[in-house]
Order: sequence, then C-alpha cells, then structure tokens
Amino acid sequence: MSNSIPSLTARTTLFAAIAAVLTALAIIDNPGENNGEPEASVIASINPDHISRIEISSATTKTILERDSLTESWAVTAPIEQSADSTRVAHLLAAFRSRIVADVTVDAGNLKEYGLDASGGLVVELWSDATKPAASFTIGADLTGGSSFVRVSGDDQVYRARVGGRRRYAHSPSGWRNRVVIDRDEADIQGLRIEPWNGDIIHLLRSVTAEETGDGAWTLEPDPGWDLSTQQLQALVTRLGKMRAANILDDDFDGGFSPPAANVTLMDKDGTEITLAIGRRQESGVAFIRVAGRTGVYAVSHGDIAPFVKGISATSNKTMFKVDESEIDRLLFYQRRTKVELARNEATGVWGVASPAGLTIDIADIQFAVRQLTAPRGEEEAGELPDKRTGLNRPRMVFEVQRKDGSNEAIFVGRHFKNSQGAVFFWVRAQDSKMVYVMSEPTLTRLRTGFGQR
Repeated sequence: MSNSIPSLTARTTLFAAIAAVLTALAIIDNPGENNGEPEASVIASINPDHISRIEISSATTKTILERDSLTESWAVTAPIEQSADSTRVAHLLAAFRSRIVADVTVDAGNLKEYGLDASGGLVVELWSDATKPAASFTIGADLTGGSSFVRVSGDDQVYRARVGGRRRYAHSPSGWRNRVVIDRDEADIQGLRIEPWNGDIIHLLRSVTAEETGDGAWTLEPDPGWDLSTQQLQALVTRLGKMRAANILDDDFDGGFSPPAANVTLMDKDGTEITLAIGRRQESGVAFIRVAGRTGVYAVSHGDIAPFVKGISATSNKTMFKVDESEIDRLLFYQRRTKVELARNEATGVWGVASPAGLTIDIADIQFAVRQLTAPRGEEEAGELPDKRTGLNRPRMVFEVQRKDGSNEAIFVGRHFKNSQGAVFFWVRAQDSKMVYVMSEPTLTRLRTGFGQR
C-alpha cells in the first residue's frame, strides 16, 4: 500500500504538466480578438464613401455637414444653411481612404498641453447612420512631419496620428461654403448678358446651327471690338462657369458695388438665370462680386472677370500664357533649395501636395494658385528689359506648369523694386519670352501661399 502512493503522485504530476502544456499551446494558437493592434489605437476605420454626416465642434461653434442621399452633394446644415464646397469636403474625406491608427501613445491626461482640452481641441464625428458616430476623436496641435495630437472620444490617452492635419478641419461655418460661384459647364450655358455701368449691353450667345441643337459657336452681339476667336469666347465662358472664389466675405464688405462696374447675367439651358454684380474694387489681383439671392461677397481672381469689365482687348497683353486646367499634370515652385510640387489626387481629383512629405496647405490657397497659373497676368507691361537689370538672369523663384504631354510653361521672378508711393513690385516674365511684366508683392505672396510658403 505504501508503494502505491508515490506512483499515484508521480502520475498526477505528469498529468498536470501535460495539461499545463496543452493549455499554453491553446492560448498561443488562439490569441483572441486583441492579438493585433489595441482597439484604443484605432482613430478611425470608416469607408469615406459611406460617410453621410460630419460634425466638427470647437469651443464656440459646431458645424454640421450632410450629404444628400440622392444627389450625393454636400451642404452645410448648421449653424448656416448653404451648399458646401465639394473640393474642401473631398479633401477632408481623403484622409480616411485608409484606416487611421495611432503612431504612438504620447501621454495620458495633460490634455491642455497638447491642445486637446475643451478650449483648444476640435471634436470630429463621422456618421454613416443615424444612431451613433462611426468615428469620434479630438484633434489638438499639429507636429512636424504631418502628424497631430489626437484623443479618441471616451479615452484620456494622447496619441500621435496622421489625420490630415488640423487645418483640414479648422474652418468656420462660412469657410465650408461652396466657393465655385456659378458651377456650370460650358455646354450647359446658353448665353450671357453683360451690362457695363457706362456702356452698351452686350450679349454673348450661341449661334444657331442647322440642326438647331443649341450648341453653336459663341458670338458677340453687337460686336464690341474684342477681337476674339470662337475658341477664345468658349474659353471665356468655360472659365466663368467654373470660377472659384478664394474667400467668401461678409455682406457688409465694401467691394465697390455702388454702382457695380458691371452686371453679368448667365442663363443655362434649363432657363435658370444667375446674375453677378462685379464690384469696382480690386486688390492685388483679386476682384469682388455678389450673386443675386445669395449672402456674402465672393473674392475671385480678377482675371476671371476682367474681360466683362474692360474687354479682352484691354487685358490680353498682360497675360503671360494660358493653359487649360484639364491639361495640367502638376505645378511646381522653386526657390533656392526649396521645391514644392502640387498634383491631383488620382482617387479624389482634388489638388494637393505631392512633395515634400508632411507639408500641409489650405485647399483654398492651392485652388487659388491653380486658377492663377492657368492664365497668369502681370499687373503692368514693362517691355523688353535687360535681364541683368531685372535680375531675371538668376531668378529668385520659379513657378512651373507641367502639362500631361510633357511640355511646360514657367514664370520667372526677378528683383523687387518700389514705385513712387513705396509699394513693392517684382519683375517677372514667362519662359521663352522677352516681355517683362511687374507683379505686386501682395499678389506674389498670395501665389506663394498656394505652395505653402509664408
């Protein structure tokens, strides 16, 4: 009897050891749901095509954007009701094309230090249904390299993550408004009525075709002597239809509307009329317009509306070159060792930074640069001046437009000078051209801002 006890103990010990090994193997073989990244480190995992509502809240304002389920168009629904800027919304949504996971956990608590407290943080909520947000997080301060401090709602951990940069979200309610003023394709426009304040009314109409399709060549009646080809008239209408504002100002902004320099009424093929009042005021290549029935004053490129005020003949000699936006592959800026490239995102069609990595630029600034560089204009024609005098033999900076066919255009920027009133201007000229123009410092600064240069 005494001999059986050790045998039983050894057998029990052996069985226990085997059970422990099997248990360990089972744990290794079945790690469970949390074997991958911790759930708390996932900032957002949502298909942007399924997002139907965006809420962005600061300490003082809550902006709500909603997508129409039928038209797929976006609108600002609170605290104002306006159509939304599709380009700016697409730029925001592009950040969620891939799952956003935190790079690293930085801290716990201490939210104010990272701009994540109630007074400094931006709360972003993305909805795909009406019950609860699919993603909810707070954005704090940005870091170099493209990351931001982020906190997931309900979690006091501070993460570093790439959510597209705070500037992508930090717009006022009016900043989300649609900045495409008319938003009509040339093919959808039937005619224009141009009413200068001190001249005769001019009609820009499609000529009648034998098939009566309503798609004839553009003609001016009566002919104001603009000396334009049908292709140039078509380009003029195209540019007006897609004209984009750099900013939308308050109603009380003095754009010179008493009286306006001209009224332009566009009629589309559905019979809808849109009337623009072009103000007399102009600053640094920017003009100001009102749209009948809408609030706000649109700040647009003067080149988009100058022909309707003065006629092309008075402004064409200041245009350095023209490139259709659809032909542009990318835009480049060079200054000393700085090189910035802008290109369209193939998935979204939105212009953004191609290089260098980590550079963030407001989409409105990029769009302004794109619009300006399709038909850049000098503010004055200076003539054929020696390069050594203007500094254009060794340009201070270069703006280059690369076409999809491999060809390119460029603007060279030379020395600066002051006029008799002390205003600063720069000598500029186009590539392969001897004609020198002058460009004001505010215009050049605005153009450089589109490439992230301050």
